[in-house]
Amino acid sequence: MVIADPTAELMHLIRSQADPAPATASKVATAQARLIRRRFGLALPIPFAAPPGDDEPVRVATAMDGPAVAAVKWRVFGTNYRGGVLPDTFLDSRDVVPPASFWVGRAMVPPSRRHRLLVWGRPGTVFGYVDCGPAHPDDVTVDRRVGASGDLEVGEVWELYVDPSAQGRGGGARLLSAASAWLDQVGLTDQELSVLRTNTAAQGFYARQGWEPTGEIRPVDLGVVAFEELRLRRAERLM
Repeated sequence: MVIADPTAELMHLIRSQADPAPATASKVATAQARLIRRRFGLALPIPFAAPPGDDEPVRVATAMDGPAVAAVKWRVFGTNYRGGVLPDTFLDSRDVVPPASFWVGRAMVPPSRRHRLLVWGRPGTVFGYVDCGPAHPDDVTVDRRVGASGDLEVGEVWELYVDPSAQGRGGGARLLSAASAWLDQVGLTDQELSVLRTNTAAQGFYARQGWEPTGEIRPVDLGVVAFEELRLRRAERLM
């Protein structure tokens, strides 16, 4: 089998699976994905990786995890965002956004020393991920502490996704805890994130982890789809 672009081939295999995202793939597709892993070292997502064990670590992402990170997000959208979270017409035609190359670059060269991309899974597998770092000033909803540099000292959990077939095993909570710990370590003890207003399951998850609404609702229009986001912050009692 000739593989000219292993990342493109892996993403093709992922996108060839139906929605909702299956937990297993055909023997042929699985063999192709594992060949890519052996030849090129790319980490594999479900359905080409075995289900997560009880002791899967949360670790700093590497460039080899980039395509699997993109695959996790794509699978989550096609499964968890149905049923009114986002329009089915949008989901049916969705692309891989951002592309795998974005996550490869994010792992190799973070935007700053305080940014971090973490994944859940042993080297060679990715079951979920979290991207975190300093918040953009326009995203902060209340007056916050300003550092000596004049920058707002607020951390942001930009994205947190766990593959649909790996949800309910504690990976999301571990990723969120690791992201919060990292932001604390780099001095970003005030922490916020955004969640879709229609995604009540995600809101419940964050509430159980000690996050609370700031009271702000934001409209977002991406051209191809429009939605509203709720702004959440880590509760003071956990800080």
